[in-house]
Amino acid sequence: MLVFEMARILLAEADPDVRRLLVLLLERLGHEVVVLEGPPGVAPRADLMVLEPASGSCLGHARRARDLQPSLPVICVSILPEDASFLAFGPVDYLAKPFAIDDLRDAVERALDHSPQAA
Repeated sequence: MLVFEMARILLAEADPDVRRLLVLLLERLGHEVVVLEGPPGVAPRADLMVLEPASGSCLGHARRARDLQPSLPVICVSILPEDASFLAFGPVDYLAKPFAIDDLRDAVERALDHSPQAA
């Protein structure tokens, strides 16, 4: 298992219960989580984005974050089957809900390992 420094992770998840769970899990993994809520605005710089792409506001947040950081890795987390619209964001990984905590940890580690910021 690789060990990473604390990363700043942007989280765009429409469901408040899932959002709280993801914040808890990502913080337990040692990362700072910035929750993107409401209408899309300017997203802060980050090392990774975890995105629930089924929501229009979440997609808006992803577009804003990518405007600022075109190479920002994205992990899509959804109950919907993977399709081409998710791939437009160049996700490093795709997690189908429900997923195991270890799957989330592994996806985050893979994303950070391939991130330009990790080089």
